[in-house]
Amino acid sequence: MSLPSFLLSSYSSLLLDFAQVGCGFCSSIGLTKSHPKTVFLRHDVDFSLELVLPMAEVEHRHGVAACYYVLLSGPYNPCSSASVNSMKQLRAMGHEIGLHYDLSLYSEEPELARRRLDAEVAFLQELSGGEVNSIVMHEPSRGHEDFFLDVPGYINPTHFQKTNPDLLYVSDSCRAWRDLSLLEFIDGRSAKSCLMLNTHPESWLAERPQHRLTYLEKTLLPRVLEPTQRYFLESVRKAWQTHIGPVQGYGDSDE
Repeated sequence: MSLPSFLLSSYSSLLLDFAQVGCGFCSSIGLTKSHPKTVFLRHDVDFSLELVLPMAEVEHRHGVAACYYVLLSGPYNPCSSASVNSMKQLRAMGHEIGLHYDLSLYSEEPELARRRLDAEVAFLQELSGGEVNSIVMHEPSRGHEDFFLDVPGYINPTHFQKTNPDLLYVSDSCRAWRDLSLLEFIDGRSAKSCLMLNTHPESWLAERPQHRLTYLEKTLLPRVLEPTQRYFLESVRKAWQTHIGPVQGYGDSDE
């Protein structure tokens, strides 16, 4: 057995591998309860809500639910019709929506930070059309103190990662595996009784194995930029073509 390549077919096989060794599945929101031999599924949405749907569909076909953590201050627009529709599709498939908060944009005053957190949660609930009761920090490697590890009213997976000695944490950040602990959990060599698997669904869209920098530049970047390009080429271009103003800017020409 080898570590999964970052393909949706490999992710599907990984879910089957977990099931074959007797693991159950739960979204990261279920961490509040004790679940031995359980895989808790968490997804951080860093680049696009549209691009997470293929992974969500794989999970749905396996009868598995996960929590997708949405970044309101990231490079994608969570208010766009495409993003809102994507969140509705996630909920329709049985998945949950959480908030991916970026503390680099928050006040260092705890009371003001909590006020912003509550406002972002309320806004995300309105956008996604359902309850948001789980939160997790974006890019903890930046070193910001996390005010919200154990904040009342919300479930934070990182709190359980730090306080539950039986919980193994595995992430695919930067489209790379850190070690072999995922395989050790599957084949029973791990001392941990349950697993929190944190994946970034936008990283699993290649059609064949690719070096991560090649994937970033040749596969992910074009797909992330495609909605913006489509908007300009379809909506903006059409508006400019049909605008009734007869006079362009001084000196405008196609030459």
